[in-house]
Amino acid sequence: MTLVNERISIERPVRRLPGPKGLPLLGIMLDVRRDPLRFFTDLEREFGDVVHFNLGLDPVVMLNHPRDIKHVLQDNHENYHKSKFYKPLQPLLGGGMFLSEGKTWLEQRRTARPAFQGPRFDALANDIVSATTDMLEGWETHARNRTSFDAMEAMMKLTLDVVMRAFFSTKFTSAQANVYDALTVMLKRAEYDVWSPLSLPQWVPTRGNREYREALAELDAFIYGVLEQRRKDPGEHHDLLSMLLAWHAVNGRADKLLRDHILSLSLAGHETTANALSWAWYLLSEHPDVRARLQAEFDQVLGGRKAGFADLAKLDYARKVFEETLRLYPPVWTISRAPLADDATGSAKIRKGTTVMLSPYVVHRRREYWPDPERFDPERFTPEMVATRPQHAYFPFGGGPRTCLGNRFGMMEGQLIMATIMQRFTMTLDPDCVIEPEPMITLRPRNGVHVTVAKRRTLH
Repeated sequence: MTLVNERISIERPVRRLPGPKGLPLLGIMLDVRRDPLRFFTDLEREFGDVVHFNLGLDPVVMLNHPRDIKHVLQDNHENYHKSKFYKPLQPLLGGGMFLSEGKTWLEQRRTARPAFQGPRFDALANDIVSATTDMLEGWETHARNRTSFDAMEAMMKLTLDVVMRAFFSTKFTSAQANVYDALTVMLKRAEYDVWSPLSLPQWVPTRGNREYREALAELDAFIYGVLEQRRKDPGEHHDLLSMLLAWHAVNGRADKLLRDHILSLSLAGHETTANALSWAWYLLSEHPDVRARLQAEFDQVLGGRKAGFADLAKLDYARKVFEETLRLYPPVWTISRAPLADDATGSAKIRKGTTVMLSPYVVHRRREYWPDPERFDPERFTPEMVATRPQHAYFPFGGGPRTCLGNRFGMMEGQLIMATIMQRFTMTLDPDCVIEPEPMITLRPRNGVHVTVAKRRTLH
């Protein structure tokens, strides 16, 4: 890699920014395919605030300074749209909120926002705890027989059940269990297409394309099934699905767009929290001192009763544990934007046609803001420590107007699920389980998180 120290002017080519040379035509694609998390982290440590490289023929500028991240996501956000690298998600999410832009996106967000606002949080908290309690009934057999199971798969199904209850006023059933596998197929394929120098069109009759089409059909059947169930029995609901149905009826929109909205919100509310919880169980198993302190907080604050929304203010250590988990393993590990016009951040000048890459995973490991960055330390999130860091040194939910709509819900969900599980069971990582991150569109633990559980004494 060759470092170029000279700052550029807007007239000079973007290639003069510091960064790896890469290969002709391919750029850095082969390096990225081998180990993207380590590769991008190493780039930051070698080149610093700004790194330029090519992905194939596409120029990319990775911005690693919180000031520049704030500029792109917040200060000049109107100049940036989702980049072309989100295109592989189009068959999955279509015209939903995750991929839409401008006026369309704003209208969609305003429609969904009431479902995530304060007055509903007591009811949402009850849905979270109720779904978790129901799940734990099935853990009794695991505890008696000391059988190992995949906590990640359990969290995926649990958070999907929470989404179904909280936003669609129904429950996740065994008939819908394939949704988790279908999402896995779709996300793996999307990530492969992003970093691959050559992706075959969907019509080519390969095994991978067949599995992709089957997964998409599975997800379509799931969403349209939710719609059909509500239309058969509309009832009196004040949930997210009712808001979306009312908006679509008024605006005369087709079911396809409604399907895109529902799937976008379901994916955001289910996949990301499940991943964060899976990483939390792994980290807690590796740090028994943190687990003991967290357990003590749950026992002291809750005393064996069910947690609720009002308890969150007292579960301070649980919040810090979950925030530190999101620092080390942000569910969406990279964000990319395309400038609509030439722009200048504090560190670099960006040409239209360049993709801007922002990586929470990388920035959350910058030693300037996170001493000993690989260490799991919830005390990084005391008010005093938070005050020492720039705001966008930590951005697991994105930033600016497109900050994740469900960020407060996700934080609440993580803390309440941990509290409900840890009051009844102690979780131990299977010694044969090898944990490593799998950077798809989201950041999952590759091969899952296999655990055994033991019942705790019930507090009275």
